[in-house]
Amino acid sequence: MKTRSPFTLTLTLTIISAIVTTTVPAVFAQRPPSANEIYIDKNCQSNQQLAQLERFTIFSRNEFTTNGQNYWFYAARYLDGSVLFCTSQPNFNQPKPLTAKQIQSQFIDKIVRDPNNKTAFIIAVRNGNGPGATTTNYRLDLSNVDRPKVTSLSPS
Repeated sequence: MKTRSPFTLTLTLTIISAIVTTTVPAVFAQRPPSANEIYIDKNCQSNQQLAQLERFTIFSRNEFTTNGQNYWFYAARYLDGSVLFCTSQPNFNQPKPLTAKQIQSQFIDKIVRDPNNKTAFIIAVRNGNGPGATTTNYRLDLSNVDRPKVTSLSPS
């Protein structure tokens, strides 16, 4: 077994310490909001003053109408990549998280409007966060906003 000199060990620990002390604070650093970013909290409330560890950044927002009422359907990403899905009336009026466990807090690759249904969306959920992770496609029907219907489009 080959042993290392105390100098080599000290140098290695110094380099690792330098990397950690310069990288870790950058990950948790508070950065000012960008002009085009919209932040929400875990209850889907818009709030540009949230600390980085408390905010989700909206990356998708669609308007739709059901039962004569206009709604927003929006998705926001957390620091770890998981997504929070929300609905509200326009301008974040009466926001609420979706009750759809198949898609909520998952890694999302794609959100598109269902071409066959004006109140539905196709959502691609990545089953994991590494190479080779499979994807499951779901249809989210919001024709009844209080009871979203999620169905798998992928073969079982």
